[in-house]
Amino acid sequence: MSEDDEQTMHPAVRGLKTVCRCNNIKYRTIERAIRGGAHTLTQVATHTTATTGQCGGSCTPDVQEMLAEHAPQRRLPAPAAGGATAGAWWVRQK
Repeated sequence: MSEDDEQTMHPAVRGLKTVCRCNNIKYRTIERAIRGGAHTLTQVATHTTATTGQCGGSCTPDVQEMLAEHAPQRRLPAPAAGGATAGAWWVRQK
């Protein structure tokens, strides 16, 4: 199934798609785990056992795509101009 077909698929039908064949984990199970706070591949594996099957994780790319789609994106703070600020813990005070 192509990526375009998955995007146009009704959410209820897409939720029934098996992502991890080894452990029989459905799309909706992984989606619920992500929405419930599993925001890394390891956390998804812990919550669902997806990517931990006998095949060695052939579903890993699919789970990573799901993470990119459903997990909240965290932004790193922009570095201060000129590098580290004077109050940073790693800056040696004279």
